[in-house]
Amino acid sequence: MSLRVSALLVAAIGLLGCGTERTRDNAGSTVPTILFLSDFGQKDGAVAVCKGVMIGIAPAARIMDITHDVPAYDIESAAELLEQAVPFYPEGTVTVAVVDPGVGSERKSIAVRTKRGHILVGPDNGIFTLLLEAEGLDRAVELTNDRYFLKPATSFTFHGRDVFSPVAAHLAAGVPLDSLGPAITPVRLPIQPARRVGAGVEGRVRYVEQPYGNVVTDIGPALLDSARFRVGDTLRVTVGSRQLVLPWVNTFSDVVTGAPLAVMHSRALLSFSLNMGDFAARYGVKRGDRVLVRRTR
Repeated sequence: MSLRVSALLVAAIGLLGCGTERTRDNAGSTVPTILFLSDFGQKDGAVAVCKGVMIGIAPAARIMDITHDVPAYDIESAAELLEQAVPFYPEGTVTVAVVDPGVGSERKSIAVRTKRGHILVGPDNGIFTLLLEAEGLDRAVELTNDRYFLKPATSFTFHGRDVFSPVAAHLAAGVPLDSLGPAITPVRLPIQPARRVGAGVEGRVRYVEQPYGNVVTDIGPALLDSARFRVGDTLRVTVGSRQLVLPWVNTFSDVVTGAPLAVMHSRALLSFSLNMGDFAARYGVKRGDRVLVRRTR
């Protein structure tokens, strides 16, 4: 073998070795993830500004949007979206949630760790209620240590930029929760759970799923089992001011196009839909409406 060929082989082996080492390093590293939810919309630069703050503090972080189309000031809708999305991300994920009609008021700012290890940052206005119901509260602190805020000044009207985004980035970069401020008990939204009523079940509309108009209730499978409801039953449903008779089926196509149905939502909650139609629009249903489910006789 010539010296030239030998040198080329050695160089090639060296390159392969370096490539393998880089792959091993990449595979072994942990990239911090920040989830971001707000009611800012996408028509101005507010979302980009907050992301810029986060990247400036934690440049290695991966920032992922839940949504920025939460209806303006709608804390309950934000709570629903957080409970829907956050559990599917790994322990240690940081979520910054900014739906904050009380910005600049006496409402507090908090960071929370759930028992499943998710870290949440936002206003103390009940926005984390449903997620805490689902995962349990491990620790919560009030954000008082302005060392972790954006400098030089904090706006009274843009805590998403000046408080929540920098704190979330510092947490993603490894700052301990307890360094942010004293312990606090988070504010929670009032929740009236679904319940048995005689031979039926009473609950409420948790939310209307857009853009389809599916009506999702707070009635779960355990409560339906306790009342001996089963897929295949015909249900007598009062929702809002409407009384309907609906088949409880496995999926939308089990009824003809345009027909109403009851189905178990992917979040394990009883829901009402039209096959390829908008149930909420047809029947005038909105979030918070009372729901009563009984068996037909």
